[in-house]
Amino acid sequence: MLKCKIENSLLKLSIKCRTAIGRIASRFRNNVAGNTGGMGTIEVIMIIAVLVALALIFRNFIGELATKIFNKIQDKTDTAINSL
Repeated sequence: MLKCKIENSLLKLSIKCRTAIGRIASRFRNNVAGNTGGMGTIEVIMIIAVLVALALIFRNFIGELATKIFNKIQDKTDTAINSL
């Protein structure tokens, strides 16, 4: 009789624990899945990696473009100074 009561009490306690753990897990899942605010570290790292990869792929083009732009600036500056 006493053994039966203890088993029933343990069963009820086990069910309550499982229910509480289920509620906690559900809240955790909802908080994690619903957290869409702000940018995380992973997103920033991925954006930086893509930008670095593009810079490496197009480094010759970017270098040539920068050289042309600075040469034009130098030519315009020389023309402006010579016309004074």
